[in-house]
Amino acid sequence: MFPTLYHFIKDTLGLEFRFLEIVNTFGLFVACAIGAAYWAMQTEFARKTQLGIFSKRTQQITVGEKFPMSDYIMNGLLLFVFGYKILFLAINTGTDFSPQEHIFTSEGNWLLGILLAGGGTYYRYREDLKQRLNPPVKKQIETSIADEMSTITGVALISGFLGAKVFHILETPENFSLTAIVSQLFTTGGWTFFGGLIMGALGVLIYTQRRGYHYLNVLDAGVPAMMLSYGVGRFGCHFSGDGDWGIANLKPSSWLPDWAWAYKYPHNVLGKDYGAAGMEPIPGCEGNYCFQLIDPVYPTPLYEALMALLLFGVLWFYIRKLALKPGQVFGIYLIFAGVERFLIESIREHGDSLYQIGEMVFSQAQMISLVLFVVGVCVLLLTQKGLLKPASR
Repeated sequence: MFPTLYHFIKDTLGLEFRFLEIVNTFGLFVACAIGAAYWAMQTEFARKTQLGIFSKRTQQITVGEKFPMSDYIMNGLLLFVFGYKILFLAINTGTDFSPQEHIFTSEGNWLLGILLAGGGTYYRYREDLKQRLNPPVKKQIETSIADEMSTITGVALISGFLGAKVFHILETPENFSLTAIVSQLFTTGGWTFFGGLIMGALGVLIYTQRRGYHYLNVLDAGVPAMMLSYGVGRFGCHFSGDGDWGIANLKPSSWLPDWAWAYKYPHNVLGKDYGAAGMEPIPGCEGNYCFQLIDPVYPTPLYEALMALLLFGVLWFYIRKLALKPGQVFGIYLIFAGVERFLIESIREHGDSLYQIGEMVFSQAQMISLVLFVVGVCVLLLTQKGLLKPASR
C-alpha cells in the first residue's frame, strides 16, 4: 500500500522526496476522480447542447475593464494560504513530522504566505494592465451549460463534502450530534460515498434548476460522470488502504493472486505509528505505516473500482447514445449503482456502522442501495408512461 505519494515513488522508483508526504494517495485519487467527472460531464453537456436538449444563451460581457478589487483579494488570499500552510507542510515534512497531522491546525509560515501573496498580487496587477482597453468594449457571446462546469464543480464539491461527512457520522446513529459534526468536519478521515453522491447531486440540481435547466436532462448528463468518478475514487481507497476493505477471507484461491483475493493491506494508512485493531507489525519494517492485517480480507475497493469502470463503459459507449426518454439514463444508473453496492456489501467489513430494526441488521449502504434500486425502477416506469418528463418549451 502507498499511504502517500512519497511511499509510491519510493517503492516503485527507489527515490525519496520527503516533501511528497504531503500528498495523500487517497486525496490524489479523489483529485483525479474530480477531474475525470469534470471531463465526462462537460463532454456530455456539450453533446446534449448540440442535440438541442440544452439551449444556448446570449449574454453581454465587457472586455478591457480593470479587474475588480474582489479578484485581487481572492487571488491574494488563496496564494497566502498556499504559502502559509501548503509550502510550510512541504518544507517541514520529514521522519518526525507528518503533514496529515498538521493540516487543520493554525501552524504555518507567515513569511512564505506574505511573500507568495505579494508576488502573486503584483503579477496579477501586471496582467490586469496588459488586458485593459480605453474605452472597454462590450460584446455579445453565446454560452451553454458546458461553460458553467467550473461553478457546477464547485457546488458539487462543497455540498458533496458536507454530505460525505454527515453521512459518515450517521453510520453510527447513536453518536450523532451537532458536536460530532463540528469535530469531524475538519478532519482528514471519515467519508461516505453515498453521502457525497446524494448531497453533491442535490447541490448541482438546485443550481442548474435555478439556471433554467431541467433536472431530468441534467441527471442524464451527469450520471456517467458519477460512475466514472466513483471507480477512480475507489482505486484511492484500495491503494491507500483506508479501511474500506472486505471481511476476512481465509479460503485459498487456485488462480487469483493474493492481492486480488485475500489481501493483508501491508503499510495501510490506518496503521500509522500504532497497531490498530486487527493489525500486526510487518517483520523488518521500521518507521510509519509498518502494520498489516492479521487476517487477509477481500479487497472490495478493487472490486468496486473495476465494476464501476465497467458500468461507466456501458453507460458511456452504449446507453447514453440510445433514443431514450429524459430521465431513463438516470434510472438505469440508479439500478446499476444500487445492485453493484448491494452485492459488494455482502463481503464488506462494516465494524459497528450498522442499523438494526427488530431482528434485521443492515448497513447504511445496503439501505441506500435498496432505495436507489427501487427509485431507479420507478423512474423508468414513470418516464416510459410519460408521467415524468421535462415541461414543453
